[in-house]
Amino acid sequence: MQRPVDNFLFERLSKGEPEALDEICRRYGKRVAALVRRRLGPALRAREETDDIAQETMVDILKGASKCHFDSEAAFLRWLQVVVEHRVLHTAEYWRAARRRASKEVRFSTALLDAEPHAESPSAVLQRREEIDRLSLELARLPSEDREVIISRLFLKLPWAAVAAAMGTTEEAAQMRFTRARRKLVSQLA
Repeated sequence: MQRPVDNFLFERLSKGEPEALDEICRRYGKRVAALVRRRLGPALRAREETDDIAQETMVDILKGASKCHFDSEAAFLRWLQVVVEHRVLHTAEYWRAARRRASKEVRFSTALLDAEPHAESPSAVLQRREEIDRLSLELARLPSEDREVIISRLFLKLPWAAVAAAMGTTEEAAQMRFTRARRKLVSQLA
C-alpha cells in the first residue's frame, strides 16, 4: 500500500515557506543526487560536477512541486525521476550544442581546452572565461599591429623570425613593438 504524502508539506511549499523548502531538500536531496549520479554517463561526468546537476535539479523540483498535486509519495517520486531525467537531458543537449559552437569560435587562449575537465570547479571555469572575454576586449582596443604582434607571440607562440616576417620588419623591431604593445595591454587590463 502506498504511503500518503504529507500534503501539509506541499501546501506549505506552495506558499513558499522556507521551512518547507528545507524539508523537501532534507527528505529528497540524497535521493536526487543518487539518481543524477546513476543517470550521468562518463562523458557528462567529465564535464559537469554531479553535485551541481543535483542542485540544479533540486531547484527545478522546488519550483515545480508547488504547482503539482501528489496523492502518494510514489507519485511524487515518479515525478521526481522525470525531473532528474529532464535535467540530465538538458545538460547533455547543452554540451552537444557547445561542441557545435566550439567549432565556429576562435579563441585567443586554449587554456580552457588544455585543462582537465574535472580539475576546475564550474565557478573557476566561468571566472577564466570572463578573464578571456576581458582580454579579448582589451586586445581589440589595441592598434592592429600591436594586436598582431601580441597574438603571434603570446598565443600562437611563433618564433621572432616568423613574427618579424609577418609584420615585414626586423626581429629587433618586432621585439620592441611587442614590448610596447604588452605594456599597453597590461595597463589597459590594470
